[in-house]
Amino acid sequence: MFEFAFLSSDAVEDVSNRAAAAASNEQECVELQIPEDLRQGIDIEPDRLHVFVASLDTQVEYLNCLTLPQEDLSGQVLSAEMNHSDLIPGVYEGGLKVWECTFDLGELIAEQERYTKLLKNASVLDLGCGSGILGILAAKLGAASVCFQDYNREVLTNVTIKNYCFNCCNEKNDIQSQAKPSFYSGDWASFGRKTQELYDIILTSETIYDTRNYGKLINLLKSKLKRNGVVLLAAKTYYFGVGGGLRQFEQALEADGMLGHRVAWECDNGVRREILEIRWNAEPPATAEAAVVETVEK
Repeated sequence: MFEFAFLSSDAVEDVSNRAAAAASNEQECVELQIPEDLRQGIDIEPDRLHVFVASLDTQVEYLNCLTLPQEDLSGQVLSAEMNHSDLIPGVYEGGLKVWECTFDLGELIAEQERYTKLLKNASVLDLGCGSGILGILAAKLGAASVCFQDYNREVLTNVTIKNYCFNCCNEKNDIQSQAKPSFYSGDWASFGRKTQELYDIILTSETIYDTRNYGKLINLLKSKLKRNGVVLLAAKTYYFGVGGGLRQFEQALEADGMLGHRVAWECDNGVRREILEIRWNAEPPATAEAAVVETVEK
């Protein structure tokens, strides 16, 4: 079972100034490119990999982040990892860990024909992608394009891009992907302004633990979701010790009024987990920019 781990009281003082600065300053969105030497694939030693079997036909192999050399990590991420912390609000958002709801959503899209069909030739956004498992699955299941977005640049460069190239660029793989990938680091608000593309499907997992970000997340969903698009959001029903949860997020959606939701999947084993299917509840604005403007004016 995965749980949030927080900095010890001794370590909090060491990062408090940096956390406060990060909370008050938006992390600029930056597009990252696949390095030339990875475009034809990458070899990773088997003992550095985990395997997620999403269905009988589809699996994703991904880096075991415990094997990452310390020299590959710096600044915010290294501070968090050295202090055994999965979350420093506004500084590090746990992107090196794969949370259990990611596996729930991965199995849903790989096993349920309803969602597998939606992915064919679709434009997909893996929002808060971390290791990129959901976006890689979407690519393997026939998506036309996949955008990987995560707060931390180091997560994308050291983990996500490598995972994508290992799974989707190696000629030896049984399933070849023709999806066009893109990678963006930075804050959700900055990402929303920087990119113009709208998406058929937005996949996001374990991104609603902080209630302070609900408005920003809802604005982004509205600005990036196509008219007939769908958001699949996987999360724990309650995040004990953090404050967020699915019921609070549903209330925020209902207060905004533009996006409707229903529970598409739920599990009571251990910590209760659910997956929401979110669609337009009303006629969406004509452009992505209009969605943001309308929300601001409310």
